[in-house]
Formats: sequence, C-alpha cells, structure tokens
Amino acid sequence: MGSKACVSTSEAEADAMIAVMIVFGLILVCLLAGAMWWDGRRREQLVPPLPEEQPTAPDHREHIEEVREEDDDTFPHKGDDRLLPYNMRTHSTHSTGKGPDERPLHGKNAHSGSFGSGGLGG
Repeated sequence: MGSKACVSTSEAEADAMIAVMIVFGLILVCLLAGAMWWDGRRREQLVPPLPEEQPTAPDHREHIEEVREEDDDTFPHKGDDRLLPYNMRTHSTHSTGKGPDERPLHGKNAHSGSFGSGGLGG
C-alpha cells in the first residue's frame, strides 16, 4: 500500500506540473495578445508627417569628393632626430587637387581589379 501512495503522489506532481505549464502558456499568450492590441492602438494615434514637414535638401554640398593618389614607398631615413608631420606627407592620404570630374572610371569596362565585385564575370 505504501508503494501505491508513492506512485499516486508522483502522478499528482506530474499533473500539477502540466497544469502550471498550461497556466503559464495561457498567461504568455494573453500578454502577447495584449501587447499587439496596445501597439495597434498606439499606431492608430500616430499621424504621418505632412509634406511641408519633410526635411529638404541643403542648399550647399555637405561633403567634398576628392581623388586620392597612392603614396610612393619611400620613408624618412632613420638618421633623423624625430619625425614631424611634414615628414609623413608621403605616408598619408593627400589630395591630388582634382575634383569629381577626374574621378576614376567605373562601370562595365573600367576593370577596377577588385576580386568578387559582384559582376557577371568577364
């Protein structure tokens, strides 16, 4: 008789655990449904901006496009006391003075030399 009482207790615990999981699942579903309902109400209250309220393009250029040239491989000699910024001129990106009209060619026949550029080949 003692073993049957032990079995019935474990079955009762299993039933209780199942009931707890079902209640927890129902609470979770209710919370998610309530969140969706609340978001729907919030979105109905939002009004899209009028065309007059939209941002406009600036009257002047925001950035300047320049073409950069590669540096040569010379580096200041080791005998100098210290390196100053003007000694490092050839090891930085410096402007060529050319504007956007002198940009490198881009397109089908430019052959930029990049690997895996997403083209169709060729």
